[in-house]
Amino acid sequence: MTQVPDFRSDLDTAQEWVAGLMDVVRADQLGDPTPCTDFDVQALLEHQNAIPGKIAAVAGGDNPRDLPFRVEVATDTLAEDYRARTRAAMTAWDDDDLLTATLTAPWGPAPGGIAVGGFLMETLAHGWDLAVATGQDAEADPALVAKAQSVAEQALTEDSRGSGMPFGHRVEPREGAGPTERFAAFLGRSRP
Repeated sequence: MTQVPDFRSDLDTAQEWVAGLMDVVRADQLGDPTPCTDFDVQALLEHQNAIPGKIAAVAGGDNPRDLPFRVEVATDTLAEDYRARTRAAMTAWDDDDLLTATLTAPWGPAPGGIAVGGFLMETLAHGWDLAVATGQDAEADPALVAKAQSVAEQALTEDSRGSGMPFGHRVEPREGAGPTERFAAFLGRSRP
């Protein structure tokens, strides 16, 4: 039997990277576009703040698709609120048995450890979106990115890319792009 990976500490670290990005988002940037063409900065922040609830729902055996895709955020306590949400979400994953249990991930039934890997991938991708949109350093820890890239390479097929899907077709990264930007390009994102 193949061992299910444990991405919990990686997801926790990725969420803290995103919280650090949120710490410096300015109110005048909320209407700015992001590389994720479905969202401006405000909508992206609302989506990012909905993800921890979905992470906790998966751990609790619930269907994360029953939760909102976006939640309202208070821009004056943005990072603080996100950190509280992510702490609660990660606490829901304290039981190691959840990693091998078949749970309902956003895309359907999966071992819990794989679901956490999917959330790692999403967190880093949207962190890159936020960093690019707000003019911040868009490179996360390369070790985290390598893990998310591995998940993406195993999970994404051509059928899961394109119009109406969460991920676009691969794009060529800019020359000299770092690991996070190359990962984003793999997911179909590019700098505006």
